[in-house]
Amino acid sequence: MSKSYDRKYFDRWYRGPDAPRGEAELRRSVRLAVAAAESILNRPVRSVLDVGAGEGRWQPIVHELRPQAAYLGIEPSAYAVERFGHARNLREGTLEELHLHAFDDPFDLVVCADVLHYLSRAQVLAGIETLADLVGGVAFLEVFTLEDPALGDRGGFQRRPASWYRTVFHEAGLRPLGLQLWVHQDVFEDLDEMERF
Repeated sequence: MSKSYDRKYFDRWYRGPDAPRGEAELRRSVRLAVAAAESILNRPVRSVLDVGAGEGRWQPIVHELRPQAAYLGIEPSAYAVERFGHARNLREGTLEELHLHAFDDPFDLVVCADVLHYLSRAQVLAGIETLADLVGGVAFLEVFTLEDPALGDRGGFQRRPASWYRTVFHEAGLRPLGLQLWVHQDVFEDLDEMERF
């Protein structure tokens, strides 16, 4: 049975007592990703793509940090898009449908947080190359694996080893920086040796 990403789901896993992380953890992740992208780009972040954005919780924090940065969230939940779409610039869609959207340029920061481990292998493989091609600066790809402790929503969790994700990301053209941060191979080649993982 598939999950329903409705208000009840988001209330439970993002705001309720079952929520594994709070606002402070979210803010740290956003600040980390923005700082890493700006370090790589050597300028302020101007554009953010959030795939599997949920209610677009990254948007207000990105706006607070970089008011001029454009934020776009892609989210399959009709509830989230209806409720937050206008205020937080969310569009209905999925990772595997990214190729259906018209993007003019890569994004300074691409976010796909707490999403990939709920998708089937086919879904991940269908969208990861398009996602990788949209990374102009840094990607924050927060993934939990078979080796990680069980926290949060485990319904539909895909128990895959970290090695599987590393291989898939590498084949899509992404290279690791550590701390769940990745760059496109073209950017990676220009990094100083000690900046590489």
